Parts: sequence; structure tokens; C-alpha cells
Amino acid sequence: MKAAEERLRALGCPKINLQVRNSNKGVIAFYERIGFKVDDVISMGMRLWEHIREAQETV
Repeated sequence: MKAAEERLRALGCPKINLQVRNSNKGVIAFYERIGFKVDDVISMGMRLWEHIREAQETV
């Protein structure tokens, strides 16, 4: 991770973002130990296959 952080800084990258499931406590703890913090944001997504199937059922 340190090498990746150094390369990103050298490229001018201001921030690294991760998406981790709330239930994955071990991974959350790992990233917190190396300096990551939980941001107060909402990650939104839409599973396309489920959305398409639901739309077809309403026709």
C-alpha cells in the first residue's frame, strides 16, 4: 500500500477512495490501521439485471 500511496501522491492524486461492505469488519479494521477513515457519504448503485427483470415484469 505504501508504494501505491507514494506513486499516487507523485501523480498529484489528492485522495484514495475505497468501497468496503459494512459487514467486512476485518478489512475495515485493516484499512483504519493504515490511516483510512470512514467518510460520511452514501454509496449508491443499481444492479442492472435485477432492474431489467423488474421492468419486464411490469409490462
